[in-house]
Amino acid sequence: MKKILALSGSNNPNSINEKLMTAALKEIHSPQTQRITSPVLDVPLFSLQEEEKGLPKPIKLLFKEFAQADGFIVASPEHNGLPTAFLKNLIDWISRIDQKFFGGKPVLLLSTSPGFNGGASHLRVLEKLLPIWGGNLTGSYSLGSFNHNFDPINHKITNKEEAAKFQGVIQNFLQILHS
Repeated sequence: MKKILALSGSNNPNSINEKLMTAALKEIHSPQTQRITSPVLDVPLFSLQEEEKGLPKPIKLLFKEFAQADGFIVASPEHNGLPTAFLKNLIDWISRIDQKFFGGKPVLLLSTSPGFNGGASHLRVLEKLLPIWGGNLTGSYSLGSFNHNFDPINHKITNKEEAAKFQGVIQNFLQILHS
């Protein structure tokens, strides 16, 4: 069975993007999924001065998990049209170990927001950068109007058209992961 690393780009424990990630993991039904959340990734803001102190232990452990994973799901909120500072900081740190930290493996990008756009703007930014980081983009999905299209108790998309799109990108990710 292939190991999937599910990474949240949010440091909010009540993140709606975490809820979307949960919905994706329910669709996958894999015991080989490891979820990485913000409490285990408490690292200082990247700077050359901080780097001189050495790589933070959580980053070393995260890189080890990246190396052992066969594929990735990244769910991230959008902040002013860009990825979160939290996600950017993780990328800044982990790329100091290896610029191509995704290792040519499949990556599925997810985002949601209460607004109509659903975080689609920053997904386009991440899609362009993913090859630089060694990621093989299998698809991206953004769910707009989260509060109207998602059941947070059952962790599922309630809008049938959106649910079908969501299942489609997940199935494509799984097909590429297992090929």
